[in-house]
Amino acid sequence: MKILITGGAGFIGKYLANRLCSEHEVTIIDNFYRKNNIKLNNQVNIIEQDITNDFEELISKNDVIYHLAAISQVMTSIEDPELTYKVNIEATKNIVSACTKHNKKLIFASSREVYGTQTKLPVKLNAELNPENPYAASKLTGESLIKAYGKSFELDYNLVRMSNVYGRGDVERVIPVFIDMFENNQDVELYGSEKIIDFVYIDDIIDAFVKLKDKSGLTLNLGSGIKTTLVELANLIKELTNSNSNINISSERQGEVGKFQADISETKTKLDWEPKTTLREGLKQMINS
Repeated sequence: MKILITGGAGFIGKYLANRLCSEHEVTIIDNFYRKNNIKLNNQVNIIEQDITNDFEELISKNDVIYHLAAISQVMTSIEDPELTYKVNIEATKNIVSACTKHNKKLIFASSREVYGTQTKLPVKLNAELNPENPYAASKLTGESLIKAYGKSFELDYNLVRMSNVYGRGDVERVIPVFIDMFENNQDVELYGSEKIIDFVYIDDIIDAFVKLKDKSGLTLNLGSGIKTTLVELANLIKELTNSNSNINISSERQGEVGKFQADISETKTKLDWEPKTTLREGLKQMINS
């Protein structure tokens, strides 16, 4: 297959490109705005371009389009909702249109943020969708566009709502930031003592994404299915790093979802997939690397 990955220089994108390039012709398109410590395989074709610029011709030359590129941080979307709209909605609309026009399979990386804060855990696929920030709203809009084009124009697609992904080589997100702080014995600030997060390891996410290229019409949750409080995460990293850091707790930040745990029962069945890496093992691999 010829495979195109938008946001292919991002954390998930690089892992996916490196996994697929041994069997397929893989091209990534990315503006290289976000940094990470993952090296791309030299078999991967690289196009440095912002997805807000036209690349319909590139889409037409590939069989499967993995659309990962996005303004992906909640706080960034709150600080700059207009940029979030431009990248996450307008560019997605153009990609959906081009995939439909040229009859290409589209795999869309959505987010657990579309559910907002739910009272009942784990969160099932049919739970009410309640976005609480511009990032979540943009992802839900992307989902709606794709499903509408699927019904109206027979677009071939899959949608996945990802929990918090972590793994070796990532930077800036909560786990790599915590590891760095604990290893340097810096005090760690937690925003919310009761915050519950579903952390899923990068290798498990990539296993699922590889399987998705051979499926159609799916909307699935991708997570570990296990809930972890922010306090539990901090204490576990402190233990694994033998840190002397203090853990301080502040109030939750506006716009952030307080609790999430994915119901992955349908994902296990429909994708023949389940996560293999525990949080403790995944953290050990990150710390050791």
